[in-house]
Amino acid sequence: MNMNVPIRISNGLRLDPTHLSGVSRVVIEDASDKMSLSWDRFVRLKRAAEAVIASKAITVLDAGGYDGAIAYFLDGVTVDVIDPATTGGSVLRVPAEDCSYDAVVAVDVLEHIEPTKRSEAIGELTRVGRHNLILNYPCLESKDAQELILKLTDNELIREHVEWELPDTTWVLEELAKHGFSGTVTPHTSIAVWLGQFLTLNLMPEVARELNLHLVTSYADEPSSKPLYHLIVGGRR
Repeated sequence: MNMNVPIRISNGLRLDPTHLSGVSRVVIEDASDKMSLSWDRFVRLKRAAEAVIASKAITVLDAGGYDGAIAYFLDGVTVDVIDPATTGGSVLRVPAEDCSYDAVVAVDVLEHIEPTKRSEAIGELTRVGRHNLILNYPCLESKDAQELILKLTDNELIREHVEWELPDTTWVLEELAKHGFSGTVTPHTSIAVWLGQFLTLNLMPEVARELNLHLVTSYADEPSSKPLYHLIVGGRR
């Protein structure tokens, strides 16, 4: 996974050490900073958090979650985060016992793991998840849009989307089944809105903040004719 991520750590969060090396506890210091998240990050975290709430999980591991911003959407839930860029930990080697967390969440992580190691990552995340593994990633339907964004911005995260290829959802469900999990798939988020928002964020950062706030406030649930993401909610059988 890339350790030099071009995402800023949210000002409203603090990461405290835990007894697990490379795992931090997420503490919310200013909940209002949630509205400063970029629109694309806001919507994917919101959708994943809704799945966590529906699962009734009390303890959550945010695997590859950078600063643990999903905690903004999970009032009353204990959220730990493991990420190479912020905590020094790896989702391929989680230093926790089997079934340590009610749910494990990996939002836009799988596509940033080398394809040859994705099966290993799913195995590790299902190992530490007691009841649920919730995955979110850009789906194959967005491939053309990803290639266009890479051409126009040369964004290093999008480069991994294109060069490492996006996860195939049929394959992901098969991998979950190998570890005793069944999964449901929910396509979501408008590619059309994402194209304009992401280009503005990368090419016109001086106006991106105001645009993002407007999109987060008014278009967090914008429907899509073609989805940007797949949300998979895996449950232990």
